[in-house]
Amino acid sequence: MIRRDRSLPFAAAIAALLPGVTAADEASTAARLAAIHQDPPALRQFMREFPKGGDLHNHLHGSVYAESVIGWAAADGRCVVLATAQLGPPPCDPAAGRPTVAAAISEAGTYERLVDAYSVRNYERRPVSGHDQFFATFGLFFPGTVGHEGELIAEAAARRGAENTVYLELMQSFGMSEAASLALATPGRFAPGREAAALAGDPALAAIAREAREALSRYEHTWRERAGCGTPRADAGCGVTVRYLAQVIRTLPPEAVHAQIVLGFLLADADPRYVGLNLVAPEDDRHALADYANQMQEIARLRQRFPKVPVTLHAGELTLGLVPPEALRDHIRQAVEVAGARRIGHGIDVALEDRADELLATMAKRDVLVEINLTSNAVIGGLAGAEHPFLLYRRAGVPTALAADDEGVLRIDLTNEYVRAALTYPLDYADFKALSRNALAYAFVPGERLLTDTRTGQRIAACVGSSLVPEQATAACRAWLAKSEKGRLQAELERRLEAFEAAH
Repeated sequence: MIRRDRSLPFAAAIAALLPGVTAADEASTAARLAAIHQDPPALRQFMREFPKGGDLHNHLHGSVYAESVIGWAAADGRCVVLATAQLGPPPCDPAAGRPTVAAAISEAGTYERLVDAYSVRNYERRPVSGHDQFFATFGLFFPGTVGHEGELIAEAAARRGAENTVYLELMQSFGMSEAASLALATPGRFAPGREAAALAGDPALAAIAREAREALSRYEHTWRERAGCGTPRADAGCGVTVRYLAQVIRTLPPEAVHAQIVLGFLLADADPRYVGLNLVAPEDDRHALADYANQMQEIARLRQRFPKVPVTLHAGELTLGLVPPEALRDHIRQAVEVAGARRIGHGIDVALEDRADELLATMAKRDVLVEINLTSNAVIGGLAGAEHPFLLYRRAGVPTALAADDEGVLRIDLTNEYVRAALTYPLDYADFKALSRNALAYAFVPGERLLTDTRTGQRIAACVGSSLVPEQATAACRAWLAKSEKGRLQAELERRLEAFEAAH
């Protein structure tokens, strides 16, 4: 666990350990935040410029804004069912209420209705819950994203870059539909309980993994080409380090889910761009609820075969009333204690779990980070402010980091989550630095941590007293950084924080 050295006052510790940062710079910036913490416009400006270590909970398809999808669908000649806003391939049939998207949006009001259908914009004005509106959007707009995967990555990366973010982990499901289809076409092939080695060696699944990796290479090429990376016109996204989490759709039949889990482990084991595994889709889905324990057990078995592949899991994204009380008793516990998750996404029902205090103590001891998604939890789960367990986790010593989740569907960005946290909770500048640093300390990018304390910024011994500018670093620090990709990203964040504090 990252420890906090409380033997020195915060400003003194910073001055001693980070020679490029003066106590006056840090104190002045902290005072600036304190002065504007209830001034939303000023706070937005401050937090947009504030260096963010990373975004650890962001779904690729959910990150894109509806306007982008509509534009692609119109350019591709896709169709839209006017009554439902469902996108689909040609041929279109205007007489049957299924015109081309291009024709449909030429009619007054249709474009706006599509934006509302593909996001949670204006959902409060309609007889639909935030939960139902949110999850309904994906099936409607997904066909409009086909063939634009590189542009999806480009949009997500560009937004993080514009917000001064160092690192981004994107959840995506390349190859997952093929894995599910393989399992459904060959019953028993991926039955839960089969030997992990046999599953990992399945030749058809190995071929799907190769194709997914090749597809990712094409998508990344498109991203960098469109973003102008390596040229004078490069956008801010080119400066963001992007990695991927293999995203399993857990609401499918058990064998289909199992095949996807195996594929996720194969991808993360073979390709350094894939840094881990996650399970997604509504946790309250009846199939997901029924199969939850089996899914956790299968992940645990496969982790023995792939011990180096880290796991983060959507767990406890449930509320009382959404599901029966019995479904709220142990999802987070199973994710941590059975599946061995190193991070948890959402975790909003933690106070409703059996022996919640014991669970929180376990998470703190095991250094399990919670990916906090404030807007998502408010819209989907109706939990905001004091009802959200954000402060409960913090009081228990469980590490946390702010994340955007499906920012396009939610009509937000990562800056919004920092602003929301500042307006809602009693957090000071040191708290926000720790939240930002945590997003790199707990990222699944390989390497040892540069910081032993994300609040004070205390460093490993080799870099104490050294500049973090590569050309100016001591030989010992430079040699240490050369061995740790995570350490180099953390050093980049520290340099950005130093520049930010000097300017504020």
